[in-house]
Amino acid sequence: MLKVTTIFVFVFFTFLVAPAYMMSAAPLSTTAGILLCGICPILYVTYSASPFVTAVHLHLPPFARTSAEMLRRFVANAPPATKLDIVSQSFIGKPRVSTITMGELKPCKKRWGMVNFERDTATANEERKWYHWRAIGKFNIQEGNEGKTKNGWVWPEIAKTTQKRNEAKP
Repeated sequence: MLKVTTIFVFVFFTFLVAPAYMMSAAPLSTTAGILLCGICPILYVTYSASPFVTAVHLHLPPFARTSAEMLRRFVANAPPATKLDIVSQSFIGKPRVSTITMGELKPCKKRWGMVNFERDTATANEERKWYHWRAIGKFNIQEGNEGKTKNGWVWPEIAKTTQKRNEAKP
């Protein structure tokens, strides 16, 4: 909702209010200030909200779906080829799904702490057509919301496994 509201603010100030100030005999500094009122919020929201993840879906093999104990065993020893669907939001608020393997995900601290996981997108971008959006490589997957979902305990375990796997790499 914040992104859509910011787009409306941008359109209102940039395409309605600023031209009206230009047509009137308003000083140039006032018109520039009005333009900044539309441009600054959209730049800030675009930069700060782009890495935030709304959902992570784990592709489970059939045996891990049979019981909670089997799920615990699988999560504790998940192979690097296990697929994850990471859902984030595009510029206009539409969901963007990035399907990656656990082996591609690496913990990091970037963008003043707004990014805590990343992946290399070079090969994914080479496979895409020129008119498709570039692959998402930086994610902020927040912890602490595990109680709000069924089997929410799975993500912290996956994050620990990913952390250990990347610490073990030379």
